[in-house]
Amino acid sequence: MDNNFASDSVLYYPTIEFQNETWVKAALTFWDKIYRIVPQGYKPMDSDEIKIAVSEGFIENIELSENDLATTADKFEKYCSTLDWYPAGFHRNSYSARLNVEKIDSRLRPYFDEFAGTMDDKGFYKLKSEVANGYMFFMSESISETRNIAKLTDSSDMFSAMSYFDGDGKFDEWLTNPDAKEIYTNLIIENLIPSDIRSIRMDKIISISDSLKTQKTEFRNLVSTFANDFSKIENNEFAEKRLYDFKSSLLESQLTRTEILKGFTTNLAASALYSGLPIFSTNMIASMFTSGDQFDIIAAVSKSLLISGVATMADARRTVQKWDSKKSNYYLDIRKNLTSEENAQITYKNMHRMLDEYVND
Repeated sequence: MDNNFASDSVLYYPTIEFQNETWVKAALTFWDKIYRIVPQGYKPMDSDEIKIAVSEGFIENIELSENDLATTADKFEKYCSTLDWYPAGFHRNSYSARLNVEKIDSRLRPYFDEFAGTMDDKGFYKLKSEVANGYMFFMSESISETRNIAKLTDSSDMFSAMSYFDGDGKFDEWLTNPDAKEIYTNLIIENLIPSDIRSIRMDKIISISDSLKTQKTEFRNLVSTFANDFSKIENNEFAEKRLYDFKSSLLESQLTRTEILKGFTTNLAASALYSGLPIFSTNMIASMFTSGDQFDIIAAVSKSLLISGVATMADARRTVQKWDSKKSNYYLDIRKNLTSEENAQITYKNMHRMLDEYVND
């Protein structure tokens, strides 16, 4: 399987309907197509703008096969049976998410009956969001692997929980072991989308997406290559050089992208694209980045490029893992009413604190 970080398509999760039309427009300036998981017989309640993207082939539904359901059930069952303890999020009493029963293999129905509040007349379980998101992680992972598609979400809660599952649950309650040799981080790139994108019609967005095709491919390949390379570097000097090279290449790519966007809009808005960055040495981080807590924003690499710490691995004796590029996850953060710089301010999400809440409530 190829590295799906460089995939030209993304799989949207965890919901069927898109929660933010503006977000979809922004995503189409980075990827050529958005897939979503739709159970057989279910008709998504899409806006007129989303329907245009669907009719033009920029959004496509994936109907689940029996193999998809069985594979997801296998992974979810195996995972839950090997956990020494459940994260606190699994035990909350509030029910705030819906999960269609057709997304669940029949052998897991008793499990969800136990955790669910109710099932509505449209066939949706009412679940704790942490349980639903946990299951949808394995669902999206199965779809991603079998179709070689990167994953993209508009939910910061879901993205932070992905850190927990991507690390195979190998985090303890403290999440910050000073003796650990590995750390899970996020790469954050900001200011990437037109400031008035909400007011640009979907048919114009499709034109922008086509115009940016070469730049989108270049951007994805830059992030992909950097993530692959950086995960394997254990020498501080070489790590700093690779970071500088990436920063320079990203800037050149952005200048070209900005020039093309000027034909459609005048300004770029505050936005943030997060991608899970490989686990690497905590000693390297300590020497490279000295400003502030490594579990806040630990490295302002440049004006629009940051690296943030999420959690250390629980076992301090572990050696640096070789990152699996098939675990490619993105989180795109924008404002719903993104029409000018005045209401475009983005506050960086502290994924460490969000993961701490997920694990320890």
